[in-house]
Amino acid sequence: MNEQITSSANAQIKAIRKLQDRKGRKDSGSFYVEGLKLVGDALDNHADVEQIIYSPELLISDFGEQILSQAAERNIRTLNVSAGVFNSFALKSGPQGVAAVVRQNWQDLETCGAEYGLWLVLEDVQDPGNLGSALRSLDGAGGKGLILLDDSTDAYHPTAVRASMGSIFTQKLVKTNTKALAEWKARHAAFIVGTWCGDAQAYRSYNYPDAVILMMGSEQKGLQAEHLELCDALVHIPMNGYVDSLNLACATSIVLFEIYDQRCKREQK
Repeated sequence: MNEQITSSANAQIKAIRKLQDRKGRKDSGSFYVEGLKLVGDALDNHADVEQIIYSPELLISDFGEQILSQAAERNIRTLNVSAGVFNSFALKSGPQGVAAVVRQNWQDLETCGAEYGLWLVLEDVQDPGNLGSALRSLDGAGGKGLILLDDSTDAYHPTAVRASMGSIFTQKLVKTNTKALAEWKARHAAFIVGTWCGDAQAYRSYNYPDAVILMMGSEQKGLQAEHLELCDALVHIPMNGYVDSLNLACATSIVLFEIYDQRCKREQK
């Protein structure tokens, strides 16, 4: 067993703690994952796990022991820390005693295959919880990947990772800007459907192609003129109450599962 680290001032612990900040993730190219489910998901989906951190006092489940066994089989570095040290960087109280440092896996727009299957574009999304929830729905709807535009929040933010419920490891991730997306679309047979609160077709009455990119605007402003120009079609979600808008993750889920439902019905014919 590794010698246990008992000081939160240890250099390795400081490096782990830095992954909670965007700059730390950008500088290292890694991100932080915590909890039995997410660490297990990372291993199950063959993510590039660089290190597993565990506290024997907190890691008391059989599944936790299986995670450590997998780490040994795959020659993944492990770090034994005391309960106090683990709590010093844990994201929530009552942690399960296992976490991981995982390599980020960004794809290139030109080679990611976004012209095939179901993809999602989020423009200037600011809430990491919304991003993670949208990613979760994209996975559930059989999606292939997520494209983040412009000044969107980080897909590897701890809140986004947790909200993704493991889909951070199943979906391709691309970072780009509006200009690059427009240039890419001009070279590829990609079909983009945007959501719009103005003059647009009701989302359930539109026939989505099998290969489609759904574009969603930011929480505050929605899609801007330059993004609307990229869309081959626009849809809206009819509403009949006092509120005039939905949470971004909720709206994204509604349209994604309509696309999924239509695809399933075509396949059953």
